[in-house]
Amino acid sequence: MTDLTATRWLVDPDHAYLNHGGFGALPVSVAEAAAAIRAEVEANPTDMLMRRWPALIDAVRDRVAGLLGTDPANLVFVPNATAGTATVLSSLHWEPGDEVVSTDHRYPAVASQLGVLLRYGVKVVEQHVPVDIGSVAEIVDRIMAGVTERTKLVVIDSIASPTGFLFPVAEIAAAARERGIAVLVDGAHAPGQIAVDIDALGVDFWVGNLHKWVCSPRGCAALAVAPKWRDVVRPLVASHGYSLGYHDAFDWTGTADPVPVLAIPAALDFWDSLGWDAVRRHQRELVTAGARRVAAAIGTEVAIADEFTAAMRLVRLPVDLRSEAEREAVAYRLITEHGVTAHITEHAGTTYVRMCGQLYNTAEHYDRLGEALTKVLA
Repeated sequence: MTDLTATRWLVDPDHAYLNHGGFGALPVSVAEAAAAIRAEVEANPTDMLMRRWPALIDAVRDRVAGLLGTDPANLVFVPNATAGTATVLSSLHWEPGDEVVSTDHRYPAVASQLGVLLRYGVKVVEQHVPVDIGSVAEIVDRIMAGVTERTKLVVIDSIASPTGFLFPVAEIAAAARERGIAVLVDGAHAPGQIAVDIDALGVDFWVGNLHKWVCSPRGCAALAVAPKWRDVVRPLVASHGYSLGYHDAFDWTGTADPVPVLAIPAALDFWDSLGWDAVRRHQRELVTAGARRVAAAIGTEVAIADEFTAAMRLVRLPVDLRSEAEREAVAYRLITEHGVTAHITEHAGTTYVRMCGQLYNTAEHYDRLGEALTKVLA
């Protein structure tokens, strides 16, 4: 049986790095592959970017489409999930009185993007979903309670960044479809962390990062658009192929670093060699046990039921840190004084520590986090 913890990473082995979900991290084999690709690019950038690029990006697209369960015709690449959600929102036609429904788990950047829609007279409805909610039906009901006849779009997370909450996207999408409402999924943390089948979800727009849990170099993300919308959605930057169709418009938006996209197959090879199911099971078991150790150390509890989590977990802090500056100060002290990195976050007025589980993490890392939080919060 493969030893999942024997893989080599660039992460500092002396540091308890528990924030993989923040920016991802590189396995050594992927970093080496990316370096080789960069050398190939720089040997003749003109040949790579002007002649070879279309065939190369098509090959990567086919590979990623297989991972994400969609037709390659639906798939394009964007720099990150934030760019992907902004692309969709900017492509749609908005009229005064239109409404958008999201939840209070949404990523702060998405909240900013939805705020921009206010200038068009769009109403943004943010539904509260408690972290201790008990069933899929309750989650769907909470979200759909914000829907009216003016609702044009539901924006839902796959795995929410602030909380690690795993939303039942298929059930939410089905309820929205019954009302004739389009669905945009922010799947920033989904590729790699969970199995994804975009076509089976039945959503209109889906975007997910490939530099987080798939571990390609930063930054690259996949944007999938259902066929009915492919003539509508266009990149934020209009370049040479803008008028030539969906793929042409996105495949070249100006000079950019091709290495993160071209290194995706190396990252997929890395995970294929280990076995996705074994990796995901290990990640989830590791972080679930680790979160319980942290909660016991600081005298609180793990916030979200196992059913609604994957490789990211929340533990409530014993104090509420009301301001972002306070939360950042705690995170900074964890790094500089204790050699521990974790995300200090807030949801619905309560402060939590969010921790992740990746192959380079160990049980001792969570013990270090619990001990460090005890000292810092004292």
